[in-house]
Amino acid sequence: MKVALVFLVLIGAIVIGLPFSIEGDASLTGAVQSFLSYAFTATGFLLGLLTIFMSRSLSDDLVNRQLFLIVTKPVARWQFLAGKWMGITGLNVMFLCAAGVTAYGMVHYIMRTHPPLDDRFDKQELTNEVLVARHARPLRRPDFSRDIDAEFERNREEGLYDAVPDFDPQAEKARLANKYSARWRVVGPGEGRIFYFEQVLVDRNRQPYIQLRYMADVSNYAPDEIFRATWIFGDRARGTPERRADVRHMVGRYHIVRVAADVVAPDGTLKVTFLNRNPFADEPDFRNVIDFKPSEPVEVLFIVGSFEGNLVRLLILMMCKLMFLAALAILAASIFSFPVACLCALTVYVFAGAQQFLLDSLDFLSDDYATMFSSAQEFFAQLLIFLFQAVCFVVPDFSRYDAVESLVSGRNVGLVWVLQAVFELALLKTFIVLGLAMLLFQRREVAEVSV
Repeated sequence: MKVALVFLVLIGAIVIGLPFSIEGDASLTGAVQSFLSYAFTATGFLLGLLTIFMSRSLSDDLVNRQLFLIVTKPVARWQFLAGKWMGITGLNVMFLCAAGVTAYGMVHYIMRTHPPLDDRFDKQELTNEVLVARHARPLRRPDFSRDIDAEFERNREEGLYDAVPDFDPQAEKARLANKYSARWRVVGPGEGRIFYFEQVLVDRNRQPYIQLRYMADVSNYAPDEIFRATWIFGDRARGTPERRADVRHMVGRYHIVRVAADVVAPDGTLKVTFLNRNPFADEPDFRNVIDFKPSEPVEVLFIVGSFEGNLVRLLILMMCKLMFLAALAILAASIFSFPVACLCALTVYVFAGAQQFLLDSLDFLSDDYATMFSSAQEFFAQLLIFLFQAVCFVVPDFSRYDAVESLVSGRNVGLVWVLQAVFELALLKTFIVLGLAMLLFQRREVAEVSV
């Protein structure tokens, strides 16, 4: 089909042409990240459109009556649709593999030709933070239950809740939990805070370094918008050395602190101490107030795989979505004419990609504390949400299996994630949609019988 050649040319032009037009933030790391993001996002979108347009072969067989030559032979109709689906899937496999290999080659081309901002640190950042597969572990939140219960009982004994109408003990304990958590996240001038991480399963023999990633909200910072602080990694009580890192970091940005992996205890735990004080004696102290917000979590990252493995798992996730989309396009083409089938498949394709956005938008229509029969507006709003959720049960959420951002940021595309996509998209929902297409096509009248 000519349409397949057109899309193949477009994909090739994007994957091969992007390195010559994208600069990112002028650094080598930024150029590679921008290329990977645009290349795989565009490839996934174009292959999705190509999958829908290739279902025209089924419509052409019906309109041009080429199907008459097939149905007279000992070939079942379900075999005919299965062959169409396998043909579209096979083309997608070839196109996707070609795009992946080309993109991998262009990454190395960018590394060889793009001038780095710094010969040492820019290439090191690319190698350690992008062209890897890193797993992240969040910090362990402290248990404030004793303090919360003690303050709750003290307030109740003092009668602070007696005048509160419709007093809810659980809501009050939740408020106290938020208060203690917010107080713990704020580190005043000269103060320190200890963070604990669990299940930091780094192989110290193969990966000598771990990374701490964080962003802090800083008040009363210096005119140069840089805050000074100290990080101490390790716990001598658990038999690990303590390693100190004095940092000068820009306010309002994510930062990476690299440290030797021997600070991780043999049981996989890690103690990190943050000191909010200026370690540089020759620089003025502005007595910053540091706030580690939960929306910007402090994480420990360690390498668990390679960029090549991450790339392969990304391509498998993209292929699972294309397999479902091919079954959907076959279903639409087996029922409707190609223009109508193309419109239906495109609608579902857009719905699958924007499902979470639409669900969040519908939540604003309904009041969380209202019932379905509070008002006519609330009734129709909750009815619409219910119908939307019913459709979501059939149509998968493609954004749930979008791993491009993980690849770009050097995060591990987990095998469990891939297996979930294979089961839900490639097996379960593809089988349901393709089975429905076979059932409906079996009952469809291909030609009128005249006597």
